[in-house]
Amino acid sequence: VAIPESLKGDDPGTLVAVEQTGRYPGFVAQYLLNSVDLPDPIDVKYGVTLYRVKYRTTNYDGSAVVASGLLALPNGCDLHSVVVYHHGTIAERLAAPSQSRLGEGTLVAVATSGIGHVLVAPDYIGLGESHTTHPYLHTKTTASTSTDFLRAARTLVEHLRVKWPSSLYLMGFSQGGHATFAVHRDLEKLHDPRFEVRASAAIAGPFHLREVSFPHALTGKSKAHAFYLAYTSNSYAHTYSQPLKSIMISPYAETVPVLFDGDHKTDEILAALPNDPRKLFNLEFLAAYDKGESHWFLDALAENNVDAWTPAAPVRIYYGEDDEDVPPEEARRLEAAMKRRGADVTAISVGDCKHDASARHAIPKAIRWFSELQTAKLAMP
Repeated sequence: VAIPESLKGDDPGTLVAVEQTGRYPGFVAQYLLNSVDLPDPIDVKYGVTLYRVKYRTTNYDGSAVVASGLLALPNGCDLHSVVVYHHGTIAERLAAPSQSRLGEGTLVAVATSGIGHVLVAPDYIGLGESHTTHPYLHTKTTASTSTDFLRAARTLVEHLRVKWPSSLYLMGFSQGGHATFAVHRDLEKLHDPRFEVRASAAIAGPFHLREVSFPHALTGKSKAHAFYLAYTSNSYAHTYSQPLKSIMISPYAETVPVLFDGDHKTDEILAALPNDPRKLFNLEFLAAYDKGESHWFLDALAENNVDAWTPAAPVRIYYGEDDEDVPPEEARRLEAAMKRRGADVTAISVGDCKHDASARHAIPKAIRWFSELQTAKLAMP
């Protein structure tokens, strides 16, 4: 897609390059969506055009980097609302939303843009077109990366369709649930009328990393727990400039950075990790954790919690009763804390669902909620 040089630049949030990666008529979009057999079907109204967007943002250390994301536009309708989708945990660069695969990004794009929303889905630094270490669950970097993509998306939408919609909704699954609240919190601090959040929905997200997620993951109840802990350890060792061997035992201290280089599939990584997550860590770190002592890694987990804030916009937290990866306690505990502080928040069980199934149940509910809020707004005099 030809982009005028006047729309490019060196500042965070400016465009670098744009490529159209797909254009689906409505019946094809519906067919793609039907392929995942949603428990709560979505009826597509419009065709969808997909764009891979490269833009400038800032990494954890203040360095300038180019990141990527997916933008989807509905065909043949006026633009009234934007949905920002934050994807779940992935380690393979090519599994990011902007990449040309029938995956999470494309399916969420047809589910949202297919009923009239603009979709904005950041890949995050280190995934998609970015080739650096992914700052997994690093709140500050996640928020700035997503916010910069919103700015770039606004520039592109105004170039392609003249008008940037005034209504903004946020949604995310798993890691993306954590990202959703990190971004929501930052956008409300900005008080920028172009990016005023009307509502957000987090699905099966880890919000209390230090108090709930880490202790739960150490139990190894899910096969994915060693994966999550290795990913977080590698990310935090990198972003906090700490040696990985200060928490991990050999050979994992040496192999984990290679496993999470963006080129390995999840199955490959899982096969190289122990079934018992505690076996990832050295005795000194485990002793500090078991005794409740201070440690840089535990402090980093606490620093990246997204629980201690009070949203101004309404919030819904969806969770599955049988989720072994992220326990229901995460949602229930956050709902109670936010309510005590006066927030409009509701934790909603989607039934006896495990982790991935909770997304299939919750995403249509969240999108329908956004559409109801948007319809009500448009009906206002």
